[in-house]
Amino acid sequence: MTLAALNERIAAIPAPVRGLLLVVLASAFFAAMHNTIRFVTLTEGLHSFEVVFFRVAFGLLVFIPFFIRSGVGVLRTQKLSWHIGRSFLNTVSMLSWFTALTLMPVGDATAVSLIGPVFVAILAMVFLGEHVGPMRWLGIFLAVAGGLIVVRPGFTEISSGVWLVLFSAVMVSNSKLIAKILTRHDSPTTIVAYMTILAIPITAVPAFFVWQTPTPFQLLFLAMIGVFGTIGHLLFVQAYKLADMSLVEPAMFTRMIWAALISLVLFAEFPSPWTWAGAGVIVVGTTLLARKEVRRVPRRVDPNASTVDPSPGD
Repeated sequence: MTLAALNERIAAIPAPVRGLLLVVLASAFFAAMHNTIRFVTLTEGLHSFEVVFFRVAFGLLVFIPFFIRSGVGVLRTQKLSWHIGRSFLNTVSMLSWFTALTLMPVGDATAVSLIGPVFVAILAMVFLGEHVGPMRWLGIFLAVAGGLIVVRPGFTEISSGVWLVLFSAVMVSNSKLIAKILTRHDSPTTIVAYMTILAIPITAVPAFFVWQTPTPFQLLFLAMIGVFGTIGHLLFVQAYKLADMSLVEPAMFTRMIWAALISLVLFAEFPSPWTWAGAGVIVVGTTLLARKEVRRVPRRVDPNASTVDPSPGD
């Protein structure tokens, strides 16, 4: 089959279905990235702070052609301090998330992170004055209930890894709130550009204090982390271009499936039935939130312009 024929067949697939498939594929890349992070920190002994720096550095390399195409004009802004603040919040989120992956199985961390959209909804209500209808409250209630099923406070000890994942989710939710405010002043492309560029010097600071010059073997895996994360992000953004959030959100559950399967092969780790049940309830709740969101906000159409952050630490 020629490349042209393959493109024709792909184009013949309905856009929502293509969007759904892209989310599944993006979830696989993110799960591969997270398990690679766990591998290089546990097996190779690299500190999570240094891994964050290389995640950003190698990810930036993938974005360089985009910046060249957009030109320096994309960096014009009157809200530089806001961009710096957003990058700082994302860096803190990544530091927390990467560290959490050294303390708990990837599948469990992924399940807890699914509650992230709840923090975004609550912050939007408090700081942006967004309307809270019965369906949004139901979505929040279900997502929180699912989170409680996963961590089961009172029945099992809530580990430091769980707290780090939740803290990471709060930080990235604040980042999304700032991104939403910034869209009133700058193009989404400008927001993405600053987020990518500013992350390099910000992540370099904590990495400096734990620096360990990586071997060529370790550099290979660090490059894989950056490439997996950036490709996953681009696929995820493209999925939002093709399909509504209400369709995309349930497919986020596949991230946990990929994470569990890869973790089973690499580390012989697999989530408990409680984790699977809680994650399922969380996805139902966040899907209700997504359905309300898509009715309020038109879908983005620029695949390079999304300010959506797929999940904490990505």
